[in-house]
Amino acid sequence: MNTPIDSDPEPKDGNTTAQVPGNAVSIDADDWLDVCLNRLAEHGSVADPVELRAYLPDLDRDGRRTLLIELVKLDMAMSADSGRIRLIAEYLSIDECLLSADSVPIDLVMEEMQLRMEIGDPPDASEYQLCYPHLATMLTPLEQSIAGIPSAVEMKVPPEANLGDQIDDFLILQKLGRGAFAHVYLAQQISMRRLVALKVSRGKGGESQSLAQFDHPNIVRVFDQRLIENSSLHLLYMQFVPGGTLADVVQMFRSCRAQDNECKIGGAILLRSVDEQLLEAAQVVPDQSSTREWIADSQWPQVVAWVGFHLCRALHEAHSQNILHRDVKPANVLLSAEGIPKLADFNVSFSDSAEQAGQAASLGGSLGYMSPEHVLAIIDNDAGAQDKIREPADLYSLAVLLWELWQGQRPFPTAAAATSWKQAAADQLAARHRPIVMPDCQHQNSDAAERVLAKTLCRALSVEPSDRFANGAEMAGRLRLSLYPQAATLFDPPESSWRAWLSHQSPWMMACAVLLIPHAFAGGLNYQYNMNEVMQTDQLKSALQSISWIVNLTYFPLATVFAVLHTRSMVRAVENARQNQRVDSRDLGNMLELGQRAALIGGSMWISSGILFPLIFHSMSPDFHWMASMQLFLSSLICGGIAMAYPYFGMAWLATFVFYPLCLRNTMQDADFDARAARMTNRGEVYTLIAAILPLVGGVLMMSSPSLSRWFMLTAVVAGMLGLVVATSIQQRVVKAWTQMGQVLSTKVATIPI
Repeated sequence: MNTPIDSDPEPKDGNTTAQVPGNAVSIDADDWLDVCLNRLAEHGSVADPVELRAYLPDLDRDGRRTLLIELVKLDMAMSADSGRIRLIAEYLSIDECLLSADSVPIDLVMEEMQLRMEIGDPPDASEYQLCYPHLATMLTPLEQSIAGIPSAVEMKVPPEANLGDQIDDFLILQKLGRGAFAHVYLAQQISMRRLVALKVSRGKGGESQSLAQFDHPNIVRVFDQRLIENSSLHLLYMQFVPGGTLADVVQMFRSCRAQDNECKIGGAILLRSVDEQLLEAAQVVPDQSSTREWIADSQWPQVVAWVGFHLCRALHEAHSQNILHRDVKPANVLLSAEGIPKLADFNVSFSDSAEQAGQAASLGGSLGYMSPEHVLAIIDNDAGAQDKIREPADLYSLAVLLWELWQGQRPFPTAAAATSWKQAAADQLAARHRPIVMPDCQHQNSDAAERVLAKTLCRALSVEPSDRFANGAEMAGRLRLSLYPQAATLFDPPESSWRAWLSHQSPWMMACAVLLIPHAFAGGLNYQYNMNEVMQTDQLKSALQSISWIVNLTYFPLATVFAVLHTRSMVRAVENARQNQRVDSRDLGNMLELGQRAALIGGSMWISSGILFPLIFHSMSPDFHWMASMQLFLSSLICGGIAMAYPYFGMAWLATFVFYPLCLRNTMQDADFDARAARMTNRGEVYTLIAAILPLVGGVLMMSSPSLSRWFMLTAVVAGMLGLVVATSIQQRVVKAWTQMGQVLSTKVATIPI
């Protein structure tokens, strides 16, 4: 007796469902093929093709037709075990509205031709052209290339092994899962004395070649494969990861939230899920682990970001080797005993679902986690569109996964039920074009880690692939930022903060103000002091006035030109960052060097004027004594210090708290960070020393000035001391900020288990 579809258990997860006849249980759209194929695989080939009707849910015509074709393929493959293939013509009596001679699809004909070839009955294209004239033009070239097409007969389910059985070098210890075409066991590899996850299937197992090349801590390690010739069994053995999957964690999250919607959920929930799976698999729960301690003490958004960071690194590794996953979802992320996520499986799964087939399988993926371009390819039934499903599609799926892990539901609510695969896909595509409803984490007092996590996921969930992250490393950098709330505040301040306001202002105007105002202040101070204290005759005062006009009309326009020329790199970097484009490393370096260059040029000009001006005035008046020359030089020296220290600290402050974080906000990658941080720290100490010298030189000038004018120099000395306090404060804040940024950018610092 058949096992009908209406006895299916509850769905695993999902947003889009359909009702199964005779039962109130809803089946997720992603599970329709799994449910139907698993039921048929458990039962075996039917005695009468009409019996396949019992495996079809109550869907619309398109949905039932899609599922029927896949059931026919599987039944044909299983019937081939007896040496006789049940041909397509025998299935045409099931339901003419779903499958008739005029509507037989090309992939079903391909399956039959391949099966016939494998049992020694070469197909004749002319025979199929007569039976299915609507496929005539495609059948002749198909006959010549059919030998290279894999068949479902290679995927028919192997016999189930019993506990204690030995298959080749493997002793079966426990059954982990099964699908329509494979069993997965916990086994001991006898020769190596190690536990492995053993996938037993038929055929050649072509997925293992791509998997075996990975040696990454966040990708399940495939050790090797074996083909047992006398039984046609394919053995794929890989790293055993005992902590369950993220699907288990999501389920536990939902249960906790359902019991108490206001409960504070932290990292302990992930560890509880892992521990339950460890106990079920008779594995030991780690006693001491720094990773588990960090997870237990962390807030839930940080744990989600930590999981995402690891998975981004795994995807980046795969993408760097031109391998796409195309089915990133919670069930395909395994957890170690310490809670470390490992991406499975690039076509190898421990879930109890059937291998994907048909329209969805040709492009891979699970509907609830697909990117918009992936869903569109499914709707259009265009396998050629797979060229458009590239690396950004995997990052999109990962973002959906992380959002579900964070919030307990996917970011795109859809209709409660769909009556066909196409309707479900259309609903999902429409949902992806609607604005995402953001959690309440954007206000001033919200947690910085959660705010950065939300923005990162929203960008990865952009409809257009070009608007997402360029690669997994960029997305990993943003997620890593969520692990350090203080650094997150630097790189992504709340929109209502003053740093966010400054990041929207003109970088040219701010740079020019910071660079030129100290020079204007120094020039005015120098002019007043020299006019009142140094120039004793009307002739010298008149000469000073004339020279000052000449210098000012020459120096400040040149300084403005300098500011414009040297701020071009900074302006270009800021504009690129505001447009979510990658900032050139040279522009980034020039931006950080701007304060240093302005200080050196401005200081050297003031010091040179302190040498040149006494010579000019001495040539104009022989009575211009050496004490006046010394005063003139020292006043220029003070002004040179002002022109060096304060523009530098102003630009260091702007670069550290506004421009540099803005430029790295999108990528969170700077290969030269450590060197730049060291330069900013060391230079700040030099300019702090210069700022400290200024009041001392002012004190010398005050003592050499007439008693009636010392109040002027006393004011300058007090201003210099206040400037020193400000400079010291800026230096301390800059050093602290670069230390905090080093937590996420430095290659030498790692304070979390990554």
